Amino acid sequence: MIKILGGVARGFPLATPRSDSTRPTSVLIKRKLFDWRQNLEGYQFVDLCAGSGAMAFEALSRGAEKVAANDSMRGAFLTLKQNQEQLIKSFKFDPASIVVSNSDAKHWVSKELRYQFPETQDVILFLDPPFELHALYFEILDLLKGQNFEGEVWLESDRLKGPKLQDVTAAFHSVIKTVEQGDHFVVVGKLV
Repeated sequence: MIKILGGVARGFPLATPRSDSTRPTSVLIKRKLFDWRQNLEGYQFVDLCAGSGAMAFEALSRGAEKVAANDSMRGAFLTLKQNQEQLIKSFKFDPASIVVSNSDAKHWVSKELRYQFPETQDVILFLDPPFELHALYFEILDLLKGQNFEGEVWLESDRLKGPKLQDVTAAFHSVIKTVEQGDHFVVVGKLV
């Protein structure tokens, strides 16, 4: 079971997709990131390959003004809808503050990003596709660069299965922070 770690919805249990095709971000990585950036007031948050939406809903609980959670898999999307509805019902979040969608990640960045978030300097985009899809990581980073994405990108990978740390950091204009736990790591940085 995944629970929200902090903020107004602390301890709230989130439904998780039934299939093995999604992999939640570890509690330790999530805790390190959100202990570093505890208050997200003034930010907006995108969870691009969201699974249960745990990262987006954590950001919402910690004050993010608007969150978008997207997953291309139908089962994950239905779980996102369920979690969205339960959070709105339980904590009276503004329904407009949580957008969930069922789109290909590259399509979402190409078509939805500018529509949902016309200004990107206060946007955090969490990118955590299946580790094996190395090309997808860099295709999405290139799309974001092409759109002059000004916010932060939090990119999660794995030393054994995913793109290597040095390749990921080389794709950023500047790296703000790197969080590591076992073989997993998240690079926080800017693309422009």
